[in-house]
Amino acid sequence: MIPGRCRGGWLTIAANALLLAALFAGTHLLFMASGAGGAAAVGAGGAGDAADGAAAAAGAAVAATPWTRDLFLVAAGLLFLGLGFLLPLHAGLLNLAIHAQFLAGFAVGSIITRYAAVVPGAQAGLALLAGAAAGAFTGALVAWLKRRFAIHEILSGLLLAATLTPLARALAVAPVSPPALTIELGVLATPLPWAPGLALPPSFVLGWSILLLSVGLLIGFLSSHFLRASVKGFELRSVGSNPLAAVAAGVDVDGIQMLTMALGGACAGLTGALQLWTEPAVALERWPFPLGFAGLTIAFLGAGYLRGALLVALLLAIWLNTPAAHAILGVPAWAAAFAVLLVLPALWVLPRLLPDQGAPRAIWRTRHREPM
Repeated sequence: MIPGRCRGGWLTIAANALLLAALFAGTHLLFMASGAGGAAAVGAGGAGDAADGAAAAAGAAVAATPWTRDLFLVAAGLLFLGLGFLLPLHAGLLNLAIHAQFLAGFAVGSIITRYAAVVPGAQAGLALLAGAAAGAFTGALVAWLKRRFAIHEILSGLLLAATLTPLARALAVAPVSPPALTIELGVLATPLPWAPGLALPPSFVLGWSILLLSVGLLIGFLSSHFLRASVKGFELRSVGSNPLAAVAAGVDVDGIQMLTMALGGACAGLTGALQLWTEPAVALERWPFPLGFAGLTIAFLGAGYLRGALLVALLLAIWLNTPAAHAILGVPAWAAAFAVLLVLPALWVLPRLLPDQGAPRAIWRTRHREPM
């Protein structure tokens, strides 16, 4: 079994496909129903369901909003988040530090935009590079803590995310909280504010978003080929499948895991810095739970396959950019319901992604040697 590959076969893939279809169909049906309810409420002098009326008003406001620019920007961000979770997973690491890496990229990118005395286009590029570096450092730090102090990456990653949340808020371009930087349940009751961005020209955002999406696709396909067809890829898969056997074969388990965590962190940090490109109407603002964890949803819906994650990122970007999703996810109750729906694949995919060759609990180990 290859870690990061799902053993569920076509049943798991079919379940994920049905869930994606439910996302599209559910938001569309709710949008249509709320639109009719909103019109009836207006005709009756305001009677009717408040949530439906709010969704109808939001839908009317965004029905004619152009979303081509958002599509490529959102697809690129979701794709890099998926890669940020999947690359470490192939080495046997559950990268729940992805939110901390995302926040680190956002915070460092915000510093660049505050203090770099260059044109906005150069600020955007520098913020991406600095954000990727900050995410890579955070990922390497998590791997080092596991190697040096036997602190599992799940624990250290979640604690780092909690630590970096106030820092990201303090360093935001505006004195507001960007979306998905908080995990408190209170955010479900109010619209999520957004940093104002760099006021980049639409042509700049569109062109560079297409380029970033192309780079992400290239990284995904090359990583998939590397894992299947190279000696180093075999070593990486052996680390994920059975780290004890990999150590016995002379493979540098700790080094490989630190490298994959750094690469995954770079992808997540780049996505965090990418948020500074956006305007308040960008579709990523509509993601219904902390954005850094979107990488888990993409990995699970893609059944753990890199190429599956590429397809899922594109489909979710299209979904988020539909007027129906924009309207329905603006209603806190429906946003919470769809958040639950988006995490459901973990129930049937994650157990089938864990290693099972000789070390069924390998992914929970913090030391890669047999006890004396």
